[in-house]
Amino acid sequence: MKLSPFVPFQRARLAASLLAAAGFSACGGGGGGISGGGQEPDPVVVDLPIAYIERALPRDDEGELEAPEPFARDEFAPGARLYLKDRATDSALTINITDRAFGEGAEYDVKDLSAHPSGDRLLFAMRAPELEDVDEDDQPSWNIWEYNVELDSLRRVIESDIVAEQADDINPRYLPDDRIVFSSTRQVRSRAILLDDNKPQYAAESESGDGPAFVLHSMNDDGSDIRQLSYNQSHEWEPLLLEDGRLLFTRADNYRNNRISYYTAHPDGTNLRVHYGYHTRLGDETPWLFNPELLPDGRLVGIYKPRDTLLGGDMVAINHVDYVEDNRAVTSSEEDTSLADDAALDTLTVLPVMIDGSISRHGEFSALTPLYDGTNRLLVSWSQCRLLDPVEPKNPDSENRTVPCTEDNLARELEAAPPVYGLWIYNLDDNTQQPVIVPAEDVYYTDIVTLEPRTPADYLAPTTDTDLAAEGLGVLHVRSVYDIDGVDSTTAGIENLRDPAQFTAAERPARFLRLVKAVSEPPDEILNFPGSAFGVSSAQRFKEILGYVPIEPDGSVKTLVPADVAFTLSVLDGNGRRISSRHEHWLQVRPGETFECQGCHDGDTEIPHGRLNAGPETINQGAETTGAPFANTEPALFADMGETMAEVYARIAGIRRPSVDIQFDDDWTDPAVREKDDSFAWRYAEVATEPEALPTSEACLEAWSAQCRIVINYPAHIQPLWDKPRQVLAEDGSVISDNTCTSCHSPVDADGLVQIPAGQLDLSASENNTPHVTSYRELLATRFEQEVVEGVLQDVLIESGEYEVDEDGELILDAEGNPIPILVRVPIGRTMSPAGAWASGAFFNRMNNFDAEQDTVDHRGFLNASEQKLLSEWLDIGAQYYNNPFDVPD
Repeated sequence: MKLSPFVPFQRARLAASLLAAAGFSACGGGGGGISGGGQEPDPVVVDLPIAYIERALPRDDEGELEAPEPFARDEFAPGARLYLKDRATDSALTINITDRAFGEGAEYDVKDLSAHPSGDRLLFAMRAPELEDVDEDDQPSWNIWEYNVELDSLRRVIESDIVAEQADDINPRYLPDDRIVFSSTRQVRSRAILLDDNKPQYAAESESGDGPAFVLHSMNDDGSDIRQLSYNQSHEWEPLLLEDGRLLFTRADNYRNNRISYYTAHPDGTNLRVHYGYHTRLGDETPWLFNPELLPDGRLVGIYKPRDTLLGGDMVAINHVDYVEDNRAVTSSEEDTSLADDAALDTLTVLPVMIDGSISRHGEFSALTPLYDGTNRLLVSWSQCRLLDPVEPKNPDSENRTVPCTEDNLARELEAAPPVYGLWIYNLDDNTQQPVIVPAEDVYYTDIVTLEPRTPADYLAPTTDTDLAAEGLGVLHVRSVYDIDGVDSTTAGIENLRDPAQFTAAERPARFLRLVKAVSEPPDEILNFPGSAFGVSSAQRFKEILGYVPIEPDGSVKTLVPADVAFTLSVLDGNGRRISSRHEHWLQVRPGETFECQGCHDGDTEIPHGRLNAGPETINQGAETTGAPFANTEPALFADMGETMAEVYARIAGIRRPSVDIQFDDDWTDPAVREKDDSFAWRYAEVATEPEALPTSEACLEAWSAQCRIVINYPAHIQPLWDKPRQVLAEDGSVISDNTCTSCHSPVDADGLVQIPAGQLDLSASENNTPHVTSYRELLATRFEQEVVEGVLQDVLIESGEYEVDEDGELILDAEGNPIPILVRVPIGRTMSPAGAWASGAFFNRMNNFDAEQDTVDHRGFLNASEQKLLSEWLDIGAQYYNNPFDVPD
């Protein structure tokens, strides 16, 4: 059965009978007001305390209903109140929990309600009332609060005003060890790393540009020991606990994407992985599951609705355990056309609820929470369907009365009335509902919880290496970069490719792995840098390179990586140029963590990738036996069964440590089989000798550490390549030839006379009142053919084949009565591309090859291999003008 997000959801079985509760059919039938319905009170519910957040229906400045902002993590909508009922009945004692914090009538806001598994405490986010005549940046922030039911005590979890107001804290949940996980803009560890990078401390802006990124944190229940768990460059929110102890949360991926999906991680932030919906929950038009909770059967349940058009929606459960996408099971490595587009989704309502903007005859839901008492029931906020019926139909100013959504009334095409929400117990077994709070006008329920003891999630103890953690390092293990969604991308097969007797290192396509780090972008109040700082393209934003590591012959990699930073990967060929597509997805490791990755993924496919129990098997099954080396490799590097070559090397020689230089030594070839491949290294020391001219520190040239960064700014590190003296001198010091780039690629010659730059390419550093020097624009943007006319260098103009016309379309004639041709410039294609070094192949071909019949100058040897490596890495990460926003001139 296909479930379309804009078609009423239906069950496979039909329900024909009316439900007894409250005089309505399930979730609405058409008529009537609230009545007792004759149903006996449910004894299981009577003594069950509940808590809920109540607020007025959201309206715009003109009083019209408007949907709240989707995913509005820091939006302030004052007027909400948190209530506690000692029993789930309308007549039960009701306590206002939150008014005491700021005084009755105060205009505060409250949201994100959750309960302790013991049923004796509540957690929620609350923001104090707005301050008059105070800038937005100085207004109160969102704080985490706790209410103890037995003690009737309310407290802010972080006691210190200074600490509490440093950031917005939302979405709190209790962890099994009574720590609290929450989403926050604190970015406590990221701030510390910025300080290590000689930058000011700040909360980095999200990639979507809507303020500082909310990411996961945890703290003790007294507000101490705040730890950052995740390092996404976009938002993460709504964490909850799976039964096995993992966190499941919502994550935005905005690195050149617009995706929102579910991820999992351990409570310490380790083992962070994509979980569900990465390919099907994308785009602004896709409905989303709001305020998710876990059903007792493990499914995810919430209010399913469009992201920004409706107050309420349908009750939908998602089978995230057996599915990785709406229409893809975890066992499916290829598309299964037998599955419906929304096979993982199941509406919980027996009668259809419309979420396409049309009138939903059977009402709508705004919140829900499961009961964990074994009765298969939900506590829900539901509004029946109502219509506005003019008292005087022919009078446009007539007052309206509300009428039920009967077939006759719907046929009259009446306007929908505002919703009227109440709280109900909804029984999924017999599709009956029982009122808990009678519906009332202008009331909206956003959060509901029950305070019932339930089995807490399992506790997952940390399993990290303390020695590596002390260095601020983790480990990345990739089984094979040749594994593309379970397919061996090599022609020969990795079993043959890894054999030194069959292939030399130069014959292997993948030689090195580049580790690339995100750069935390500051808010405007810290640094308001111009967009031109990115260069000709802002698509890749700012990037830093962490280092390089060799790829083993079977395509495996096991390397140390800095902990607690967002990083990504690039696979390089033997020339140090990226041959993989850009990995536009942020990875992280926590201190001491080893992160396992099977291989690579084709972003154009929906084959599961990253979730451990989903997708195809690895192509690299590792060593076939224990105690023997791989075929024709060094005998000392003996393998254990199933190990990759990277695991073997790490166990015997130590985990590889990256380097800021690219270096190769043949560690694998058995010299008894053939001669080892030649070693080589491309070092920054061969690019420049002055420390300030290098894109990394002197300390990192000597020994790599977690703090090492390669930061390439075009004016400081690329332009000097063109200006660098490259004269060939005789023994007596006379100049035999001058191969300095700007001696030929300049608008003036050595005598100061105007000339056409060689190859129509000007590599000079002149600024010409633009934010970029001339050489940068000439290399990366379209330039135009030039000529010297009467000692002046100017653009060549040619006739376009069209003529000037007046406003009536008539030809304009010159003094001799001839049409005036329209002249245009002659464009020349760009020499380099921000798409990468391979996309700039014409440039590197000119540097390394010479065709005597076509080329006028032999450029071979002008740039050494280390200089070409610098150019390649700069192009591969995006050819930015700057990669450190704090280096941009004022």
